[in-house]
Amino acid sequence: MANGMYMDADRGYDLSLFESEGNAARKKKAAPKKTHAKKNNVIELNMPVYDKSERRKHNVGSIVLGFVCAAVITLCVGFIIKGQVELTELNQQIASAQVQLEEAKSEYTQMQAKMEASLSTAAIEKYAQENLGMSKATAQQKEYISLSEGDKAEVYLQKKSNVFTEIGDFLGSLWS
Repeated sequence: MANGMYMDADRGYDLSLFESEGNAARKKKAAPKKTHAKKNNVIELNMPVYDKSERRKHNVGSIVLGFVCAAVITLCVGFIIKGQVELTELNQQIASAQVQLEEAKSEYTQMQAKMEASLSTAAIEKYAQENLGMSKATAQQKEYISLSEGDKAEVYLQKKSNVFTEIGDFLGSLWS
């Protein structure tokens, strides 16, 4: 590093070559001129030679642990993706079932309206007149019944014609 020279690990540099002309001119006056050949300013350093046996040895346990961790992470991500796929499929099934339900509800409403229309009194009267040839009763066809005499009840007595029925009735009366 002396005399304006800096060294790197591989080579040295002479910085005096880059100084301003005034400084260079002063140095030339102060220093006697030399007539010999140009001086080699490059310094070579001995580089250490690395032995291949000194390379870092890999720990087999840490490599196996790394692969196991990577496999576990991959499995977890795979299960998450599989779960999301199943969830999406189930959501699609639910959506299609809801569409079918809505269609069935609208069909039910249509069928209910048709049934109510076909069972209305006007529709029944129309069917009776057109298909069965019936007509509404007139005032002359109506007959009124009066129940002002009161209610009557008649009891039908069975004639006993058999001895066995009398014995059966007798035994039945014993039990009651």
